Amino acid sequence: MKISLVENLKEIQEKTIDEKVIEFAEKMEAEIIESAENGYSGHRYQIHKENPDKHMMFSKIFLKKLQELMDGVKVEFKEEEKKNLLGGSYYEHYIRFRWND
Repeated sequence: MKISLVENLKEIQEKTIDEKVIEFAEKMEAEIIESAENGYSGHRYQIHKENPDKHMMFSKIFLKKLQELMDGVKVEFKEEEKKNLLGGSYYEHYIRFRWND
């Protein structure tokens, strides 16, 4: 039985997200350990607009998989509105890690 194009695309996408989540979780583990060693109870990772993986990091599936990998550390997506000098506004996006409420 032949797999449909849409099923194939979903499989490819999920495999790619899985790989990126694992890579990101490994990187973040070292950073949040360093934050804990410095006495912090959380860590904030800013998603810069230049980040080539930002479209994945904004997705619910990325955050859900990341939460599963972070072994009890709370993971959430945050969006903050900021003002520039001319009075306009822009948004900064973060993934926040918390381990001690």
